[in-house]
Amino acid sequence: ALNELSQKRMHAVLDKAAADKTATGETAQVGTLYRSFLDEAKVDALGAKPLAPDLAVSRAEKTRADIAKVIGQSLKTFGGSVFGAMVTGDAKDPEPYAVYLGQAGLGLPDRDYYLEAGFAPQKAKYEQYVARMLTLAGWPNPAANAKAIVAMETEIAKVSWTGAERRDDNKMYNLYETAKLGGLAPGFDWAAFMTGAGLTKADKVVVQEKSAFPQIAAIFAKAPIDTLKAWQAFHLADQAAPYLSKPFDQAHYAFRDQTLSGVKAQQPRWRRGVVLVDSQIGEALGKLYVAAYFPAESKAKMLGLVGDIRTAMKGRIEKLDWMSPATKAKAQEKLAAFTVKIGYPDKWRDYSGLTIKDGDLYGNVKRAIAFDWDFRVGRLGGPLDKSEWGMTPPTINAYYNPTGNEIVFPAAILQRPFFDPDGDMGVN
Repeated sequence: ALNELSQKRMHAVLDKAAADKTATGETAQVGTLYRSFLDEAKVDALGAKPLAPDLAVSRAEKTRADIAKVIGQSLKTFGGSVFGAMVTGDAKDPEPYAVYLGQAGLGLPDRDYYLEAGFAPQKAKYEQYVARMLTLAGWPNPAANAKAIVAMETEIAKVSWTGAERRDDNKMYNLYETAKLGGLAPGFDWAAFMTGAGLTKADKVVVQEKSAFPQIAAIFAKAPIDTLKAWQAFHLADQAAPYLSKPFDQAHYAFRDQTLSGVKAQQPRWRRGVVLVDSQIGEALGKLYVAAYFPAESKAKMLGLVGDIRTAMKGRIEKLDWMSPATKAKAQEKLAAFTVKIGYPDKWRDYSGLTIKDGDLYGNVKRAIAFDWDFRVGRLGGPLDKSEWGMTPPTINAYYNPTGNEIVFPAAILQRPFFDPDGDMGVN
């Protein structure tokens, strides 16, 4: 019920922003992005045209080094990569940002979809979906290329780590000098990849599924260049499909939502537009949401409540009979260092460098993805921003971040039955 309420509130905020053609700042950005998504007539009229410049890049590739560079570039736009990358806090050092590299390359949700007999129907439909996307994108030999793409991804699945293996945090943390990645995983042009991704100033990286890296690189090295190019074209079209004309969007929905998830009906376009804006420029939307639905007094009352709980917890730790004095001192040290984030960030994200245009849905989403990637990459070498939030204010959820030792409660969840600002604090 609260999620439904939050969706409707975001809808109201976005409708108001989209109707205001004289708006500036965040209001103009969220309104224009939402408006561009709702303009189905414009999206349908463009057909596959928005894909053309990006498909041309793949068509022009001559070598595997070219492909590795474009794969790196795909991390900040639409497209596939055989290795994933992210810039986040270092799990074993609380101060800097680190580049994490991980296994990737699969179009199905998990390696098991390629390898277990029980998923054979989904895998067969996936091959049909790949062919359909290549056809819509105007890529040659769609059926043959789809077969080759699924075969290559199956090889990658065989060497990928299982979900259980990936739950071992220590095994998933392997610090490497960037210059030595070629020794770990030869056959893949790491310099080209890092250049394409804009990660050239990272002299060290955290390699996650270490034993999978050389095997995925070997699969990349032996795959025909034409297959790799078709694979790129498919992943580009697949990821961009919700922002393209109806044939793309409907094919994406039929496979991704119906076949894989059992969804019975596609969400109304306004709901999908709400999700898009929240996911791409969520703090801009969140700023408007908070102004409308979360007064500063609610934040102050919640902070007071958490402060009282901390005081009580401090007293309880002191009285514990099962904890040694040394451990109690550590516990109190951790409690004192605890960060509490309530409602919304104290410092909002600045989106002023992001260009959002009417009638350019594909370009808007592409630029938003690139803007966020460049923002994160730009922090490499600097101190960790401990004020950053991992959820947007309209989210019905909350989290504890163990590496940051913080609890975070977005505005939308701070309402009845979880929190009533006018209610009894004991109940809250």
